[in-house]
Amino acid sequence: MKNKKLLSLVKQGENVKIIGFERHGVTFLRRLQEMGILPGEVVKVVRNANLGPVEVIVKNSHLAIGRGIAAKIYVEELNE
Repeated sequence: MKNKKLLSLVKQGENVKIIGFERHGVTFLRRLQEMGILPGEVVKVVRNANLGPVEVIVKNSHLAIGRGIAAKIYVEELNE
């Protein structure tokens, strides 16, 4: 596995691939699925100011993900 880290720590402008989630419940997984946040999906971090939500683009949609949720999503960096 390449550089595994949490979505909440990804710098603005980086593209990453979702690889998994921290311990979670069914409701948590369902909510992420509804937003298109699934393992294997590539997301671009548009804004991450270390305060407030992390703004990402996934499947051509802009999403604001709360910091608590972003801290439970594991991603890996993509070589560009």
